[in-house]
Amino acid sequence: MKHITACLVLLSLSAGILRGQDAPAAYKVGIFLPLHLDSAFSETGAYRFGKGFPRQSLPGLEFYLGAELAIDSLQAERSERVDVRIYDIRSREGQLSILTRMPVMDSLDLIIGQVTGTEYLQLARIAREKDIPFVSATYPNDGGIKSSPQVFIANAKLNTHLLAMFNHILADYGGRNIVWLRRNNPADDRVAEVFRQLNAEKGNNLRIRTQLVPDTFSERHIIPLIDSNKQNLIISGSLDERFALRLGRNCLRIPASYPLHVVGMPTWEGISELRTTEFHPLSMEYSATLYRPRLDSWRARMEELYRKRTFSKPSDLVFRGFQTTYHFVGLLMKFGEKGLREQMNDRSAKGVSDFDFQPVRWSRSSETPDYQENKRIYLIRRQFGQTQLLN
Repeated sequence: MKHITACLVLLSLSAGILRGQDAPAAYKVGIFLPLHLDSAFSETGAYRFGKGFPRQSLPGLEFYLGAELAIDSLQAERSERVDVRIYDIRSREGQLSILTRMPVMDSLDLIIGQVTGTEYLQLARIAREKDIPFVSATYPNDGGIKSSPQVFIANAKLNTHLLAMFNHILADYGGRNIVWLRRNNPADDRVAEVFRQLNAEKGNNLRIRTQLVPDTFSERHIIPLIDSNKQNLIISGSLDERFALRLGRNCLRIPASYPLHVVGMPTWEGISELRTTEFHPLSMEYSATLYRPRLDSWRARMEELYRKRTFSKPSDLVFRGFQTTYHFVGLLMKFGEKGLREQMNDRSAKGVSDFDFQPVRWSRSSETPDYQENKRIYLIRRQFGQTQLLN
């Protein structure tokens, strides 16, 4: 933890520079993160948390550390120089409403943002107005933006996940007894409606029995819906973490005479409890846009470097910071700002990332994409502590 605190202090003293260069930089990159530096340090520069650490700063710092490892790797591999600056969107100086009026935004060749909501929309607007590529690294939403081909959504939207999972179920599990479990609330309504529309478009080829269950449901609510003489597929129709854990535990209590398999939502990849030994017997599948083993040789190297700096294991945010920065800054250094847009899926970075950006248009008649979305969805199966990539 003392190493993490030291990194935060270094950030506050570095005036936003991630990596200075001896030679003039060919490209300038801005990375926008929620670091909350103002709350971590007093006006005199004193650290407010003693031996502790501000939890609100951890997500931004983890992403930053991944980005830093990526920049170190790229600078060791390439002769081109890059000037990367960090902007704390939770600080007074890093507020986007202020930065948009400053010349620094006009000089950027690439914007990377670990942002949500208002900040995402602000950066999308800046990208469109100033014609700068903007990579939204973690926000799985388009915000309703239009005519913004400069925007790259790296963390695929829910509808993209559901489409990938639907096609997988249709191809591999069409003959099973399929049960969709969900709660009676608007959030679950939206998920169910997407799946219903997908099934309607395919001629309603999947016969799905939908069952509303209370928040306190148990295995007694599930057993009447499944058949001991058939293979049963239970789909979690909710993004809620508590629902996922309750569903998993209830399925573990169902007698082995009922063959069943569980399909979860994309939120399941982030639920650490599902990886514990308690859930090892459960046969489950879910979708994700980040699959760590896909990093191949980089994964071991990253984990080693990260442990040396922080005495801890890298989280998904560290990997996302590394993957996104390595891919897009690498393309910028290789092809330049204009070439980056044309070569967004260049295979030279496939050892680290497996992005598949495709143009999205709200209107089929429109020639201009409204944004670019990563359509690479990993379908993951887990059981007995083993992880298998299905696609």
